Amino acid sequence: MFIPGVPVAADGATFDGAIDEMIDALREYAEDWQDRLLDAPNHREQWGLVQMIELSDDVQLREWLVGSAR
Repeated sequence: MFIPGVPVAADGATFDGAIDEMIDALREYAEDWQDRLLDAPNHREQWGLVQMIELSDDVQLREWLVGSAR
């Protein structure tokens, strides 16, 4: 799975597996961004995404990816 405009992709054997992998990939991206990507021209503008990832728990990220079950 991928999100247009977001430099992260993931896959899984099932839909739920792909979502779990995407959450892990987003967390890894946020960590990499803080460590070294924040000054890279093609990643600099992703600061809002990184803040959202860091301030969200896994349930909130899942809701962001697939929508709320409510």
